[in-house]
Amino acid sequence: MKINKAILAAVIGAGVVSSALAGDVFITGSTAMRSTMYNALLTDGVVFHPAPTFTGWGGGGSGDSYMAFSGTLVGGSGTTTVLCEWSGSEAGIKDVVAGTSETFLSDGYVSANLGTDTGSGTPSGANAQTASANLAMADSSQAFSRSTSPTLTQGSEVGIINFKWVRNQGVWQGSNVTDAQIQAALSGGAPIEVFTGVNDGSADTNYVYVSGRDTGSGTRVNALGDCGYGIFTPTAQITLSAGAMVAPYTSATNGQSSGGTLAKSMTYNTSAAHDYVNNLTGFSVIAYLGKSDAATAITGTGSGTGGVGCTELTYNGVAFSVANIENGTYTFWGNEYCYTANSVNATATPEAQRTYNNIVSNVHGADTAFGDFTSAIPLDAMQCSRSGPTGQPSHY
Repeated sequence: MKINKAILAAVIGAGVVSSALAGDVFITGSTAMRSTMYNALLTDGVVFHPAPTFTGWGGGGSGDSYMAFSGTLVGGSGTTTVLCEWSGSEAGIKDVVAGTSETFLSDGYVSANLGTDTGSGTPSGANAQTASANLAMADSSQAFSRSTSPTLTQGSEVGIINFKWVRNQGVWQGSNVTDAQIQAALSGGAPIEVFTGVNDGSADTNYVYVSGRDTGSGTRVNALGDCGYGIFTPTAQITLSAGAMVAPYTSATNGQSSGGTLAKSMTYNTSAAHDYVNNLTGFSVIAYLGKSDAATAITGTGSGTGGVGCTELTYNGVAFSVANIENGTYTFWGNEYCYTANSVNATATPEAQRTYNNIVSNVHGADTAFGDFTSAIPLDAMQCSRSGPTGQPSHY
């Protein structure tokens, strides 16, 4: 039976056929790493040569959850489109382990809107296609993941991903947070005296809570591991919407799927908001974020924010800085990995294999791919190392 090629092209362009056209590579994973990957993919000679054409969905450029890069891969020929859907590190590892299908921009949308950055929400219909991810960026190794079996056969560390703790504008006005304070707040909120250090014997009238990410997040893995709470220990985080607690309160299932959404939810003053957990007036919230999302929270500006900037916190008395990460005194950072699905190889998926090879070979030492190093740092710049978020840095 012969298939009319024009009809087939229309069907594919409409997103009805979920299998990808030849030349597509699908990447998922770390939301904290998305701005660095955006920069790396657009840098001539890192993954593409010459620099590719970027097509985004969301209007935020490096902050988009859905991206497409079209051009010729370094060492390749013809046109390859690398499509990205940043769902979180843990979700990304799970996707490449299980072969789970995710939503990406459709080939038809990319070809019709090449070089633009529009759209909002989740692409659907003719704008979307579903596909299994070939590659995943992850903020820690598979050894610290919930998805440990089967073992992924292609994976390599490509950089260091940076994180920050911030607090919203609420009743607590401190500037530093410690492991012990974080652990207490993760368990369902901590009395404000845990954070102020003032115990005058009076009844506690305010609490500090943690608002964070869901279990698909690598930022969460690093935050819980680094502070000693336990990566897989259930949390009692809160979720905010326009400055109000969202039911169910302090639930083990609470957590935002996106760092950008979490950042925006923190930009409200809760000093007079109702604390539904303890039936009080006023509370404070701390949150863990990738550096680029932390910038949104700190400025408090942009679409969807409440307009009230957060305060960046020092961690165990040490300020965030590139130098402090490189020398290991500031420890809230993760080992960034690139993994492939076990089905990826040079014969069956040559474009995906070449994309992985270029990322692993070229990103780790490409200073230009990491911009100013504040979101992520190339391995070549580090003066210390560690195997994961539960260990302490050791110096070279």
